[in-house]
Amino acid sequence: MTGKETSTTEKAHGVSRISQRERTSKMRKRILSAAIGLLRKKGYSAFRVADVADAAGVSRGAQLHHFPTKDKLVAACLEQVFSAAHESATSAAAKVNNDNKMLEAACAEAKVFFYSEDFLIALDLVIAGNKLRPLADDVRNISQSQRIGAEQAWVRRFVQTGLSSDDAEDVLWILWSVLRGLAVRSQIGKEPERMQRVTHLTVSLLNEYVNQIRERTKTDKKKSHRKSCTS
Repeated sequence: MTGKETSTTEKAHGVSRISQRERTSKMRKRILSAAIGLLRKKGYSAFRVADVADAAGVSRGAQLHHFPTKDKLVAACLEQVFSAAHESATSAAAKVNNDNKMLEAACAEAKVFFYSEDFLIALDLVIAGNKLRPLADDVRNISQSQRIGAEQAWVRRFVQTGLSSDDAEDVLWILWSVLRGLAVRSQIGKEPERMQRVTHLTVSLLNEYVNQIRERTKTDKKKSHRKSCTS
């Protein structure tokens, strides 16, 4: 075989490999999209793996090739949901230019996730995963790596404004806990005006607390500076 023929063959194989990777990626996305759609509609308790292939328009064999068990498929769905939230949080935190509007921005981004169907899927799967031993480790690892990663994106941004890491985490934990609670409460009965008032009150109180921390930090720095000058 000539050098030219070898090069042509390698390129052909390269195209084939790339196409196979693309087909694999598209197939996985197709199956995951169908599975997440069914989880939104039915919840985990009524979720049946056999329904996913029909919803995705693929053979059962193709589905089992990519996701051999129900646990693998469910874990992949959870990772997909949390991964999207992680990307959204990281992007939103990086875009905030006004340090005085950080809490409002963090609140707006968190509401998008907590008030979405994806949060209800994640909550459903986390609760189910904690009860089912085969799924528990995957759920725990995915939750820690993805959701905590999303939270840390905001923590790092708040630290850039002068807060300590502990203070930033405390403030954001309160904000997220309130929004998470309101999201769950809305499943009992929706009261949009009250939810808006409670959210506004939470952000206002946290802004006051953050300002107090910053003022205290400034005062401490001035005292430290005076002390160093007189010593």
